[in-house]
Amino acid sequence: MTLMHHETAEDAVRGNTGHDLLRFLEELPELDQLKIELIDGKIVMQASATPFHNLIVTKLATQFDAGGWTALAEQALISEISSFEPKPDLIVTTAEAIQDNRNPLPADRVDLVIEVVSSDRDSDYIKKRMWYAMSEIPLYLLVDPNEGLIELYSDPSNLSYRRVDPYRFGDAVELPRPFSCSVHTSGFRLYPPKTP
Repeated sequence: MTLMHHETAEDAVRGNTGHDLLRFLEELPELDQLKIELIDGKIVMQASATPFHNLIVTKLATQFDAGGWTALAEQALISEISSFEPKPDLIVTTAEAIQDNRNPLPADRVDLVIEVVSSDRDSDYIKKRMWYAMSEIPLYLLVDPNEGLIELYSDPSNLSYRRVDPYRFGDAVELPRPFSCSVHTSGFRLYPPKTP
């Protein structure tokens, strides 16, 4: 969306959806350092992630890339559930699924979505998990460096996933088809205790 200098965010989205406001905010250079998502009808802005968070995302992306998959960080997703436009920490798909360079990417082109928990636990554990299931993304990998826990959700059904397999940092996470491989987590690090 191109705005004239006299237009405001309110002018840009009057009568439109949260997706329009998201497009407007993404174009503001002052917000370049923020991750901006639409979650449950609300715009959510987060500062850049911590080094341990980014390290986990990088280690996972490297493993999927080595296995011939396409791993994309913070790729915006859309589906028929229009009150959401999340930017997962990592999505895994095929090279063919992104050939048209569509952005936001339709959720039905994604085989696996990964979130590394940071400050907003409810978003990753509840709201995003619900949207990923409703959008029929086959697999959701939730990594929580606060507790050293990993949960693999599979078999999406309406508001949730029918199956959850728990793991701990250091375990090999067994991924079902279409991956049929393990993800290694031995290099994952817990967040340090928060200082008062």
